[in-house]
Parts: sequence; C-alpha cells; structure tokens
Amino acid sequence: MDLTLVDPGAPGPSGGTIYNDRLAAALGDAGHRVTMILVRGDWPNASAHHHRVLAAALRDVPAGSVVLVDGLMASAAPEAVRAAVDAGVIVWVLLHLPLPAETGLSEAEQTALAASEEAALRHATGVICTSNWAREDLQRRYRLNRVYAVPPGTEPAEIAAGSSQEGSPHLLMLGSLTPRKNHSVVLAALGDLVDLPWTASLVGGPLDGAHATGLRELAGKLPPGRVSFPGVLQGPALDADWARTDLLLLPSVAETFGMVVTEGLARGIPGVVGRGTGAVEALTGGTAANDDDNLPGAVLDPSDPDRLSELLRTWLTDAALRQSWRTAALRRRDTLPTWATTATTLLKIIDL
Repeated sequence: MDLTLVDPGAPGPSGGTIYNDRLAAALGDAGHRVTMILVRGDWPNASAHHHRVLAAALRDVPAGSVVLVDGLMASAAPEAVRAAVDAGVIVWVLLHLPLPAETGLSEAEQTALAASEEAALRHATGVICTSNWAREDLQRRYRLNRVYAVPPGTEPAEIAAGSSQEGSPHLLMLGSLTPRKNHSVVLAALGDLVDLPWTASLVGGPLDGAHATGLRELAGKLPPGRVSFPGVLQGPALDADWARTDLLLLPSVAETFGMVVTEGLARGIPGVVGRGTGAVEALTGGTAANDDDNLPGAVLDPSDPDRLSELLRTWLTDAALRQSWRTAALRRRDTLPTWATTATTLLKIIDL
C-alpha cells in the first residue's frame, strides 16, 4: 500500500511528531511506501499562504490515494479536507489533541476551533486518534462515528538504574513547558518536600517564553540544585536523564495518551499521571485505575498540589511502595506494544 503522511514539520520533538515519524518508519519496515509531505506553518494559526500550500498538497494527491493528515493542520483547514475528499482522495485525520483542549484559550477561541475541527473531521474519510480515551472524547465532543484508536508503540530501551546505586531519587517531567503540562502544580508540591532528598529535571521547551520564565521563578524559591531546566534533550543526553530517573511525573490537565509514560515504563520507570486524561490509559494499559496494588505508579487530580505533595512524600519515604511501583513498571514493560503493532492496527482500519 502507498500512503502519504502530511505533517506540520513542527520545530523540536513532541509527542505528535514522534508518533508520526515512528509510524511512518514502521509502515516502511512492513513494506509499505510512505511519502512524507511537510507543510510548515504556525498551525493551527497558520497564514493564508500555508493554507494554500496544504490545499495544494492534498489536491495533488491522485484520486484513490490514502492520505494521513496531522490534525493540527486538518482541524484548522476543513475546506482543504473537503476539497480533497470530493476529489476522490481518501483522507484520514491523525488527531493527537483536539484543538479546543489546549490551555490558555478564550471561550471564543475554543468555540471557533471546535467548529473548524468538527467540520474537518466530518468531511474526512475517518479519524485516527491515539487512545480509546481519546476516541471516546472525540465521540462525546462531536458525535462522530468513524473514529478509531491506534495507540502508539514503544521502542526497546534499557532498564533505568535510577538512584539504585547512589544519589537522591530523581524525578522527571518530559514535555513542552506549557500550562497544559501543569509544571506549576509539580513545583508547588515539591516546595513542601525540601526536607527530603530528591532532584528533579523539567525537560522541554521553549525556555524563552513567559510561562517558562514564571516556572523558573517558582523553582528559584527552592534550594539550589534541586530543580533543573535543561531545555529540549534528544539522543544520548535524553537517554542519560532517563537512566537516572526513578519516577516520571505527567499530571497534565489534558492528554490524549502521554507517550512519555510508556517510554518510562519501557525503562522500568513508574509514573504519576492526571486523572481524567488519556495518560491513565498509558499508565494502566487499560486496567482499572483504582487497582492501586498493581499500578506502576498513581493517578491523581491534576489540580491538587497538596495531594501530589502527600503522594510524593509517601513515595520518597516508603521503600516498599517504591519497590512495588518499580516491580509493576517492570511487569508492564514486558507487555508494551511495538510500533509494528501500531502500524498493523492502522492498516486494518484504513483498509475497511
């Protein structure tokens, strides 16, 4: 099968770009030809020029071809999606996060984005999202029928040593420095734990924005050396931070999956995630989130820094709990799907 994947070519790594790249690679490994088309722009707020480029890219695909379009673009360009489908192109929208779910939007902006997104998704042949939670969320938002879950795979990784050899327990947050990721709640919780040994790294960017500046001001109230902001890490530098990590934190207010959670589990690292988000599915593998004895971590209200502080204090001071979470993470490590599984799932859906 020949497929075209239209990607926004966003600068820096993100869950969406990593998913797209690894899915394309897995499809190629399975013997399918994947053409990647980059349509750069400030999506979903791209200029009229970039909208024309996207429309042309979809228009130039031969009728009957299968195209996957990243939702960051497709949801902002319903007319381009409609025109392509009317021309006989099979257009699947690959939706990583509903546009109105981003934080910091006014009510008017949310309404406008929702209207644009709903129109695009209704015009499309179908919608691919990254978890069952995300599928149910989209069906609830827009009452769509052709929505399917294709969860991300994981790549093999070495088990993290963490602080098992020496040093203080190390906590990792990995993601963009944006309000949706909820770093401020983590910093507030850590502020109540300065009597205990720990370090934390908040990996991601951008570091030059107003939000990042505010976060660093909050971290500056903690003892020196406790919290670091290394920026965007990739390759060996990111591997090194993973290797020293004991616990992943992802108390986001909105996540459709949370690939960093399964990336942590692939290393035997448990996680703490926000209730009511797709990250719960990533952590639990679809089991009941209230089965605390078997969870590789915990699920909590992302708006409650006191509860997070209480939970982290228990984890930092209870060796049995740390071992229980670690054992559960190692158990989940052996059951994580591969990207080949993701590719196979997608192919079965788009061949319907």
